[in-house]
Amino acid sequence: MRPLLDKLKTFFKPRGVKLIGDRLYVACVAQSRLPAFYTDYGVDDAIGARFELLTFHVGLVVTRLKSFDPADPRHEQAKETAQKLFDSFLLALDSTLREQGVGDLSVPKKMKKLGLVIYTRMKRWDDMWRDHSGIGAEADYAARTIFAGSDYDDEDAGEEPDAGLISALTLERAQAFAIYARAVQDSFRIDDALSGDIVWPKPAPLGNEARIRESVLSGGV
Repeated sequence: MRPLLDKLKTFFKPRGVKLIGDRLYVACVAQSRLPAFYTDYGVDDAIGARFELLTFHVGLVVTRLKSFDPADPRHEQAKETAQKLFDSFLLALDSTLREQGVGDLSVPKKMKKLGLVIYTRMKRWDDMWRDHSGIGAEADYAARTIFAGSDYDDEDAGEEPDAGLISALTLERAQAFAIYARAVQDSFRIDDALSGDIVWPKPAPLGNEARIRESVLSGGV
């Protein structure tokens, strides 16, 4: 009887945290590459903007996992899972830099710069959500980061984006993205995440008004 119980315990034992972290990272990558973000929302399909979009999705999952109720018995597992997801993200960035031909001596310096950007973005988003800053503030930040498409070649890449003029079209798209971000938070389920699964909401399509305005600005009408 004892061997059977041991086998059952092994069968129902939670999956390895590292495996779960890797699965969550793959889920974040897949979501951040949805064509709708680039074709409908107008996010620049370039390395800087793609990095911002991926950082947003990874950061949202990490912060949700880390902020889980300490009194809940799943707290430690959630905390470990968040760390493994973050580790998977950093490892993937390191591999990408090397694939792009960045030398071994330069990788640590570039990773440090990227790490500063990631920390800045994650903290800012989390602060806004905790403070209930509102769609307007979140849209403004999305416009200056995700919709700005920085390439991070400047030395102050980790600093807050400069205040500047934002076009009405970009702000409209950023507001739609901020609404999407709220939907992601509302649909987040801790048990799903701890199993390595995330059910993402679909980005709501923008109205025809934004597309018509874009066509006019580009001379298409």
